[in-house]
Amino acid sequence: MKRRTVLVLALLGALASGPARCPGPNPPSPAQEVVSMPGFVQPQTPGSGAPEEFATAPVITTLLGADPDLNQVTYVRTAMDAPGADPPRVIAILIPGFLGGGSTYDPLAQQLVARFNGTLEAWAVDRRPNQLEDRLGADHAVAGAGEPACALSPPPADCAIFEGAQFYFADADFSPFGDFPGPGDLDLNLNGVLDPRFPLVDGFGVARGPALMTQDDVRFMAHWGLDTYFRDWKRLVDAARAIVGPTGLVLLGGHSQGTTWAATFAAYDFDPDPAVVAAGHSLIDGLILLEGGGAGAGAAVKPTLAEYQAAIASFEAPGGPDVFLESFSGIPLQGLGTAGEIAAIAATFQPTERALIQRTPVFGAGLPAFLLSAPATNRAIAGMFLDDDFSTNGAFRASMGFSDNGPNFHQAAGGLFAVPFYVASPAPGGVLREWKEHDDPTLPECPPNRFDQGVGCALLDNGPPSGPGENPRVNGVEREVTPMDNFLHTQFGKANGFEWYFAAARPSLDFGYGRDSSALVTEHLASVDPNDEGPLVITQNGVMDVPVIAIGGSNGLTPEAKSFGHYLGSIATPAADQEIHILEGYAHLDVINAADNEAVPLLEDWTNRLLQRKLLEGF
Repeated sequence: MKRRTVLVLALLGALASGPARCPGPNPPSPAQEVVSMPGFVQPQTPGSGAPEEFATAPVITTLLGADPDLNQVTYVRTAMDAPGADPPRVIAILIPGFLGGGSTYDPLAQQLVARFNGTLEAWAVDRRPNQLEDRLGADHAVAGAGEPACALSPPPADCAIFEGAQFYFADADFSPFGDFPGPGDLDLNLNGVLDPRFPLVDGFGVARGPALMTQDDVRFMAHWGLDTYFRDWKRLVDAARAIVGPTGLVLLGGHSQGTTWAATFAAYDFDPDPAVVAAGHSLIDGLILLEGGGAGAGAAVKPTLAEYQAAIASFEAPGGPDVFLESFSGIPLQGLGTAGEIAAIAATFQPTERALIQRTPVFGAGLPAFLLSAPATNRAIAGMFLDDDFSTNGAFRASMGFSDNGPNFHQAAGGLFAVPFYVASPAPGGVLREWKEHDDPTLPECPPNRFDQGVGCALLDNGPPSGPGENPRVNGVEREVTPMDNFLHTQFGKANGFEWYFAAARPSLDFGYGRDSSALVTEHLASVDPNDEGPLVITQNGVMDVPVIAIGGSNGLTPEAKSFGHYLGSIATPAADQEIHILEGYAHLDVINAADNEAVPLLEDWTNRLLQRKLLEGF
């Protein structure tokens, strides 16, 4: 007994001093890989082999080959993978936010894994619809981006980046018609020719254009609801537990809407028997909420069982309601995914060239073209779409620098826009709008500049937090913390950071029940099967008692501690195990993209304390 006590004290001392560090000036960098494994076998999904299986649409076989199995769970694994290393003690499973893919976590995951020197792995989930993305054009662009043709200025038409973009988009001859390439026309590769889409040879040896899904191609998504996703992710949780063992930690986290997914998983009962509870929170050791408030209360009036079943039947019927989200803020989502990936490649490899994305139909027409009309470099247009000073949406903002070589018109919040932002005007003399990086010492500040006049400012004091009884609001002094490359590199390569076919219909129906679907369960038990709790079993939120860490940004969507109060007040986790941190000046995307991310040491300290507790509980 004495020897065991000495051992425990020694291990606790080692943990208290923080994770071990590799000696030498050049410690190894974390490695990353995309891993796929069999997921939950959802019967209607192609590849299930069940009688209910939907026929596979031809466009899916074009993309994935004959007899694809879409019951897969995929994640981006970040780990040290040193030869002969011990298994990790901690695995953090991370759920992306609205429209996000697994690689959105790359900057945070790499910093966190490096901080733990291999004793922690991060597994960032790619939701099921990512399997259906035709990334042939983006992969072609990346593969050839370093070739000599793409290094010329301006690049010639056979630059692989142009060819990858042209795979997705044909040139467009806008009004006045017949004068291509006249003013306003979209000539992607600037060759003066009205080019069609550019065919590429896929992995099956077929030269083709893009395989893009329509709603009726993927009606099986009517059955990709929370139950399907959670059973996918339970397989990851079980696999992680098998690696870390009973004395290790399996953590579940989310960013933005990902916190809703993660918190609802923790409240889920995986056993359909009403006499047995297999709660999601019993499978994990801690819950991480990053810039998102967790599971909410749901709709004021929740669907009855009959309404729920009718909605699913309508989703799966040909010509029925959309099963994936078609557009966001007036931008076609499929086009936003393809154009965004190409734009990130162009901004990385051709930063000072004229912005390619402005010549796509996605950003060359409509509201995006109006808001992003100033001729700009590839780098600047990426900043104007995502930077916290220029973005029109608070959920798509990171502090990445500024553009001040031209006037910026300040647009106050109101009407179509929930947040204030700048609209960049053309630079004087016909030059392109350029981008100053996040660490440029000449970024404009207010004062001496004024936020609503002239070039505006990158750094602004948003004032004090809200008072008692007021809703949380953005506050504090803004900071520039995210290198643009941190974000750009999440958008292409091994995976991408955008979900082209966000399965909105069934998850939205399910999320309508918020953190409690007990009424639906009761109705199912009474009218359908007394031994089966039904299709959606969110019944364990009130007894969810694992430790929670919540991290927000004062310039983001959870800018104050009270932003997390509604969810934290609904669970059984004691106050001593509810930890909240607000990072002053961080915008919404900074919390997962910042360099020297201040969330990392907070997560490190919290995780080490959980490890200490777990070790003590084992003795």
